[in-house]
Amino acid sequence: MSQTQVEQNAAQAESETMGDELTGRVYYGLHLRHDDGQMVNISLRMPKSDLDRITAKAKRYHISRSEYMRRQLAQTE
Repeated sequence: MSQTQVEQNAAQAESETMGDELTGRVYYGLHLRHDDGQMVNISLRMPKSDLDRITAKAKRYHISRSEYMRRQLAQTE
């Protein structure tokens, strides 16, 4: 492996925009506990602009939109 390839691999691994498949989900901060283990679905209507904002924030934290919304709802307790 050449030095150039090593540098390219390092840049890919450190990039937040390029897919690298080297790591799984990255969680920042509090991990929510789902003590009962049973997850249920809910449905909610909201303006598309709000959904786009939520999606962008979730991507910034490298978590799913659902996980981001769960965390936001848990903070309101």
